[in-house]
Amino acid sequence: MPVSAQNMAAGAQPLDKLDLAIGKALFKRPWVPAPASTRGDDGLGPLFDARSCITCHPRDGRAPAKIEDGTAGRGFVLIIARPDGSGDPVYGRRFQIDAVPGIPPEGIIGVSDTPLPDGRIARAPHLQALGYGPLDPASGLSLRVAPDLKGRGALAQVPDAAILAIETEQAEGNDGVSGRARRITRPDGTVAIGRFGWKAAQPDLASQSAEAFFLDMGLSNPYHPEPWGDCTPTQSACRDAPHGTANRTEGTADDALEIGRPLLDRVVAYVASLPPPEPEPLPEPQRRAGARLFASTGCAVCHRPALPTRDGGQAHMFTDLLLHDMGPGLGDTMPEPGAGVSQWRTAPLAGLSEALAADTGLLHDGRARTIHEAIGWHGGEAAEAARRFGALAAPDKAALVRYVSSL
Repeated sequence: MPVSAQNMAAGAQPLDKLDLAIGKALFKRPWVPAPASTRGDDGLGPLFDARSCITCHPRDGRAPAKIEDGTAGRGFVLIIARPDGSGDPVYGRRFQIDAVPGIPPEGIIGVSDTPLPDGRIARAPHLQALGYGPLDPASGLSLRVAPDLKGRGALAQVPDAAILAIETEQAEGNDGVSGRARRITRPDGTVAIGRFGWKAAQPDLASQSAEAFFLDMGLSNPYHPEPWGDCTPTQSACRDAPHGTANRTEGTADDALEIGRPLLDRVVAYVASLPPPEPEPLPEPQRRAGARLFASTGCAVCHRPALPTRDGGQAHMFTDLLLHDMGPGLGDTMPEPGAGVSQWRTAPLAGLSEALAADTGLLHDGRARTIHEAIGWHGGEAAEAARRFGALAAPDKAALVRYVSSL
């Protein structure tokens, strides 16, 4: 039976299992610079962060997010933007650490970790070995880890109405929690509800995947047709470098793209087919006790265990898909239209057990090493839930951490 890709373009044909296999192969494919002997593999860059999707999403999961000698490893991305949402006039919207031969990379992502008296670590990015001069003073930075992709197809199936109903419910409450759905204005002027990305900047898997192809690998696609990726006009050598469109002289406009609609649709379908992560098994009494504590401390207000889906099912992902102000401790220096520096979409907790096992670090920039540390960074709207956690008796606190660690 055909398997429909989530969020495919209107009118696109349903994709079958072979298409999903192709999408998986494309997800793993290492792209190469142009020109190449095989036109289907070229077009990487000229600036890029990774050669393949799987580089930052190993086993479809969260990036390793390792820091070595104060330098961010693969799986981190550094977003750059000015308050109006535009990119830096020289470095664009992404600070790329790699480039094709003959083109200077933009530099190195440095990371400053500052130990705090309570044992937490404050983390901030800084730029090193700048390849194109100074950053614009108005440009802000946001360091982020590539997230787990499993279960995102289920989140794509949550109706906008369900997200907006939670927004209304929280606005009418008196517990200090008042999440906000992010409204995204599309190029055609229509408004969609954002749900993907650390700040809910993308409304669907197609736009999220297209942005990753464009900014992280420099591959043009239907959403971002520029063949030079994130190269700005001031990076003239970058713009003049060979692109994957050089040997595409026939067919439709889509055929001239490095990632045309058929390829993008199959990658999106593959990502959408990934089921939600399975939690670690717990003895039923432990699971029930943990779930009760999760609710009574207020964690479940934002990390909702399940959301309804259009097919009558549920997405068991532990998120409300809303933006929440998490306090200045988690703020970065990059406000953007529709999201403040300390506002973050509630991160899905499904898959947390895998992240802990892989030691990826927690939160948007991987700074937290444990559940305790992650909760310690919860301020703003989450401050009361963090206070309730801290007030628990030691056995209850351990039971709640064990429950959350199993998700």
